[in-house]
Amino acid sequence: MMTMYLTPYRRAVNRHNVPGDQIARNIGNINSDVHVPMDITDEKDAFVIYATLPGLTAEEIDIEIVNNTVDIHGEFKKKEDNINYLRKERPVGTFHRNFQFDTKLDAEKANAGLENGLLILRLPKVEEALPISIKVKTK
Repeated sequence: MMTMYLTPYRRAVNRHNVPGDQIARNIGNINSDVHVPMDITDEKDAFVIYATLPGLTAEEIDIEIVNNTVDIHGEFKKKEDNINYLRKERPVGTFHRNFQFDTKLDAEKANAGLENGLLILRLPKVEEALPISIKVKTK
C-alpha cells in the first residue's frame, strides 16, 4: 500500500483529479504568493466555500461576486521585523482565488463569516436553478 501526502503545491498541480471540480473550476491563482486551502460543498440551495485564513481579519479579505464567478483575495502581512528565524512557515504575501460555477448565483443573498481563521462563504443558487420535484399522477 502506498501513502501519498498532498502538499499545497501538489494539490495545485493535481487540481484536475479533485472530485467536484466539475461544479467549481479553479480558474486561477492569479498573482498569488500564498496558497490558501479551500473546500467547496454543493448543498441543495447553495454552494458553500470554506477557506483557511489564519490570522486575517474580516477587513483584510475582499470577496467579489459577478454573475457566476467568485473572487476571493487578500494579503497575509508581515507582522514582525528584525527577527532571526530558524524556521519560517507562516504565510506572507497576497492570495487570489477565482471560482466559476456552472449554476447562476444569487449575489444579493450571499453571506460570509470569519471565525477562528475559517472563512465560510455561502452562495445561494438562483431560484430558477433549483431542482423541482414533479409528482407523477396515475389514473
